[in-house]
Amino acid sequence: MPNKKLTYETVYERIKQTIESGVWPPGHRLPPLEQLSAEFGVGVSSVREAVRILGKQHILRIEQGRGTYVQDLPERPPSGGLDFLERATMLQLTEARWIVEPELAALAAEKATEEQVAAIMQTAEAMKRKVAKGQDFFKEDLLFHEYIARASHNEVLVHMLERISDLLTDSRRRSMKWPGMNEKAASYHYLIAAAIAQRNPSQARTLMKSHLEDMRTEFERDFNDNRAKSPIDGAGVQEEKPE
Repeated sequence: MPNKKLTYETVYERIKQTIESGVWPPGHRLPPLEQLSAEFGVGVSSVREAVRILGKQHILRIEQGRGTYVQDLPERPPSGGLDFLERATMLQLTEARWIVEPELAALAAEKATEEQVAAIMQTAEAMKRKVAKGQDFFKEDLLFHEYIARASHNEVLVHMLERISDLLTDSRRRSMKWPGMNEKAASYHYLIAAAIAQRNPSQARTLMKSHLEDMRTEFERDFNDNRAKSPIDGAGVQEEKPE
C-alpha cells in the first residue's frame, strides 16, 4: 500500500501545479501564508514548510518583509538524479548525527534544568500519543531533538545543528514514510527522555545511538535499493554512454 503523503507535501504539489499551469506566472506575489492556509484547509506550518522547500529549489523567492514571489518555472531534473543525490546526502547526514547526537543526549542528562527535562519528556509523550492516533507529529519530532541539543548547554554544538536545520527537516520528512519507523522513533524518544529525566548519561547515549543506528540502517537500505535505478553514479556525476 502506498505511503500517505504528508500534509505539506500535498501543499507543495498544489503550489507547484499552480505555477506550472501559468496561474501564478514568474514575478507573481503569493497570497499571505494565512490566506493560503485557509484556501487549502491546512495549518499555516504546512504551508510554511512547502514554501520553504520551493524557496530552496529556487522556484519561489522569499523576501523578508516584502512577500514571496514566483521566481521561475520549475525545472524537471533527469529522472532519479536529484532523488539519488538527496538519498546520498541523507545517509551522510545520519552518519554525522550518529556521531554528535548521542553525546548531546548524555550532556543533557547531566546538565539539563528541571524545566528542560520536563519539556523533553512532554514532547516525547506528545509524539507517542500522536503516533498511536496516526496524527502528524512532525513538529514534536523536530522539537525533541532541538530541546535535547539546548539542554546540553553547549552553544557550539547547538549552532552546528542550527546550520544544518534544513537537512535535518528533510531527513525526518523521508524517515516518516518508512513502514514501522514512526512507532520505533516514538518509543526511542520516550526511552531517551526517561534516561535524561533519570540523569543517566550512559543510558541516554546508548539509546540515542540505537535510535540513529536504526535510521542509518534504513537510509543505507533505501540508498542501495535505489542506486541501480539512478542515472548518476556514487560520485554524483552523470555517466556517459559510449558512442
